[in-house]
Amino acid sequence: MNKENEIPPLPFIIINNTECIICKKIFKSSRGLFQHKNIIRKYNKIPAGQEKIPSFLINKFKENIVYLIHRRLGKKNTGLQTVSMDCPVDLFKEIFKNYIHYYTKRTGALKCVFRGSTGYQELSSIFDDSNWGVKYYQQNQKTVVQLNDQNQEENPLNKLRLKKAIKNPKYSYGELIVEWKQKKDIDAKQNVRNGGFVYIHFFVS
Repeated sequence: MNKENEIPPLPFIIINNTECIICKKIFKSSRGLFQHKNIIRKYNKIPAGQEKIPSFLINKFKENIVYLIHRRLGKKNTGLQTVSMDCPVDLFKEIFKNYIHYYTKRTGALKCVFRGSTGYQELSSIFDDSNWGVKYYQQNQKTVVQLNDQNQEENPLNKLRLKKAIKNPKYSYGELIVEWKQKKDIDAKQNVRNGGFVYIHFFVS
């Protein structure tokens, strides 16, 4: 056979089958990853006795979230942005079920992580709005929620944004974090008031 027509050998690629694609945690075995996924599944389970939330309330809340995000997509807004609003935990679980990946037992806090084009599509499905993360202006200008972490260092403008992002190591450029937290207020007579809130952290470019 002519060597010029020979098919070159395929590169040897190592695929890590024990890494969680969401939190990037690497387990020693596939069993460990399986157990991890089972725990995550419990976070997303809706209690059997939970009263059904009307769909129109769920949809209205989604609209309000998208509205708050768009308020942060101004022409002069760049870098880390945060929006928040009051939200019962049952409503949070109903909207973000199957995407809750973290749970803090001590505080009851819940967290979802979305990244890359897959994350954008997942949020488009959750919000029923493909333009949830983009705001258009005249002369074909637009501002967007930055969920594409590919080739960031090749763009000089993105290099500057990445420098700013380093100052906020809690949130990574190219990710959108959704958190549910319970706040507590206690007055001088020890009267306790609790409230649940959703916080959404994202970067704008």
